Amino acid sequence: MDKPGRVVVVGDLMLDVLFVPERGLFVRAGGSAANVALTLASEGRPATVVGRTGSDPNGRFLRETLAAAGVELPVPPARERATGFSVTHRHGAADRVAYVERGANRLLTPDAVGPPANLARVLDRATWLHVSAYGLLEPGPGAVARGLARAARDRGIPVSVDAGVPQAFPGLAADAGLDFLRLGLDPGPDFLILSEPMSDHLGYPAAQRAVAPRRGFGCAVVTGASSGAWVDGERLGLDGETDHPDADVSGAGDAFVGGFIAAGLGGEGPREAARLANRTAARYVAAGPGWRRVACQEAPVLVSACLFDTASAYDGEARPRPAELGDGDPALRLYLPVCPEQAGGLTTPRPPAEIRTTGGGAAVMAGRASVVTRDGRDVTPAFLKGARRVAELARATGATWAILKEGSPSCGATRVDDGTFSGRKVPGEGVTVAALRRMGVSVSPGE
Repeated sequence: MDKPGRVVVVGDLMLDVLFVPERGLFVRAGGSAANVALTLASEGRPATVVGRTGSDPNGRFLRETLAAAGVELPVPPARERATGFSVTHRHGAADRVAYVERGANRLLTPDAVGPPANLARVLDRATWLHVSAYGLLEPGPGAVARGLARAARDRGIPVSVDAGVPQAFPGLAADAGLDFLRLGLDPGPDFLILSEPMSDHLGYPAAQRAVAPRRGFGCAVVTGASSGAWVDGERLGLDGETDHPDADVSGAGDAFVGGFIAAGLGGEGPREAARLANRTAARYVAAGPGWRRVACQEAPVLVSACLFDTASAYDGEARPRPAELGDGDPALRLYLPVCPEQAGGLTTPRPPAEIRTTGGGAAVMAGRASVVTRDGRDVTPAFLKGARRVAELARATGATWAILKEGSPSCGATRVDDGTFSGRKVPGEGVTVAALRRMGVSVSPGE
């Protein structure tokens, strides 16, 4: 029996960035939650994503893409964090994730959704709740997912959870992994969906899947394009395989999840739903997974987040967007926002900081100078950590140009404060600028 209503998906919203040698630079609206929701929409199932973008142009690109497919986004964009993004390099049929910045996804909190009644109201028209596990280890996203899971259970709404991939949970032991995937429910979610690598990591190795217990979940589904799937320990022979050596299978696992949910709402049991889901994933791969070739094929430009419509400056405000950034549409030219001080672990807003003694950012990197706040707290380690993260992004993207906020102790390109907190500027460069110029990246001042 078909069940009308919306599927609520909790998880990440990301700008996916793809580099393919000899083919170029591509972007798409991504993140596991977005991928599942777009698949559901393509299957005629309305979806709502409880996730968070920033208020920057990359976030606008994601929201417009999802809205065009009829996907609802009830959580407002974050002001103080830019939209998350991931950078992937493709060589042949192999993809390597080179960089991940979760960005505004970290700010998905119960407060962002609104009063407790708002959280429950998200489920008013829902017939299924699906949770992507990537944010569960963070306090805010984890609290939102568990709150919605409890509310769904109280209403008799099926709950599924996708465990993701082991690389996203380094050091997480099998028992602890299964515990956090239960979402605070007893018994756990109705459906636990595992990729083959995560299945192995959590103690469902191939040799034992036929006898593996459910371990507190209603039904365990293990997916694998090359070896079929297991539903509650029974191996299924699936048609519509997705492992052609030249196929782009990025996001196919999320398409499987969307297809599985759509089939379940259509009245199919788990085994038939898995068969139909594999066909959905195969169609997704055959159609091409939504990549858009960026019009300007030059390397991405790194830009201070506060210059890109994000209130990430030390005082919790944004700065005017430089004219050379245009409207920031990533399909035209790709700009990747960075805030070294946030990347280093500092909060927003935060006390103003300045480089003490002469030599600027290069002296800080060499250990001859420090960065301190007005009240004398040494924040040098945070500034160095942030500079390293931005340098890693430059390496991952091949960036040769950055537009960074002039005068900042991280991002100043030609001048910084003199260290006396008197407002006096002196010639010099910030810590991140020094790190980038050491790599050969050209840095322009953003006023």
